[in-house]
Amino acid sequence: MTKRKDGVEGIDDGALKKRITSEKSDGRPWSELPMDLLGDISRKLNLVDHLAFGGVCRSWRMSALASERDVIASQPPLVVLPSISADKVLSLYNIFEENTYQIELPTFASKDCCGLSSGYLVFQDRKGQDELWLINPITRHELKFPTPPTDISHATITSPTTPSDSSIVALSKDFVHLLFYRPSDDKWTIYKTPEPKCFYADIIVFKGQVYVLTCNGEIWNLRLQSDASLTLFAVCDNPVRCSTILRRFFFQYRPNVFLVASDDELMMVNFRVFTRPKIFKVDLETRKGVVTNSLGDKALFIADMSRALISNPTKWGGRNNCIYALDYYLDPIYVLSLEGKIIQTLKDTGSSSCRKCTFYSSYWYFPNKCFHVDFLNEN
Repeated sequence: MTKRKDGVEGIDDGALKKRITSEKSDGRPWSELPMDLLGDISRKLNLVDHLAFGGVCRSWRMSALASERDVIASQPPLVVLPSISADKVLSLYNIFEENTYQIELPTFASKDCCGLSSGYLVFQDRKGQDELWLINPITRHELKFPTPPTDISHATITSPTTPSDSSIVALSKDFVHLLFYRPSDDKWTIYKTPEPKCFYADIIVFKGQVYVLTCNGEIWNLRLQSDASLTLFAVCDNPVRCSTILRRFFFQYRPNVFLVASDDELMMVNFRVFTRPKIFKVDLETRKGVVTNSLGDKALFIADMSRALISNPTKWGGRNNCIYALDYYLDPIYVLSLEGKIIQTLKDTGSSSCRKCTFYSSYWYFPNKCFHVDFLNEN
């Protein structure tokens, strides 16, 4: 020990260096931290930090993989921000933490996102020359399908086994055709609308079945077996007219009705911003839609390209029994009551300037669906 000029005892420089050297030689490298400790750390990280954590070394990567499903499933819905310049970076905005993540992907220049399914973003070449390209921005897994015969929208994949065996179902961009492609097919199959002067509105996979919604409130069951068929499944009470559920979106129309599902409920929603939405629960036994005025502990996250019924958003500081609305014409994100009234206005994501310069709007991305493949029930 030495005594400093002020009379306070301390360790001299030589002894301090010797002690540090000794501690370094006796210590363990970061790569040898206990797996239990690494697991505790990785489960507390946000989405992007968790991805970076897994890239440090082999042991950290093994720990990240072990907790990957739990971490990603615990993430809130994120807003995909449009960009008119970046062609390799995807920006994701967390509305609850008010921060933006950036994930680098293979280039998606000259491609438009035309759907979101099971965590995959569906990209179509603007000139219709390249294959449909699907990529999961979290797992980086990719899928490809042949070029469809027309521009598509609202694409969804479904599989009897694994994503690599997936079929893809989509609507044409003008919503007058239903298209699908199966692994055994050599070309796309196209169905016109079941009735004249009617539009398709949405597609969903629920309990192993593919359901297709038309603008008059009819829900059709699409069977993708070798002998494909489209049959009427259910009709919602008090169906609305086409003119009340289609709105102009630049040079095309967008439906205002769509299907959402949780683990045990299928719903049809007729939604327009600042008006009272109509929500129908579909009874699978009676095959009718019944009006409901409550979502219970769930909330609807709605955008033109993506929507979902999310359970218990209060765990992220959100609200239950309400609607989180992303709309092209709105700069902020509105939280709306089921009466259509504004409950809360969330911070502008910074995408408003992009939306004024491009035809593309923001949309929701649901990390909890990254490992959820919509399996088909072929019985």
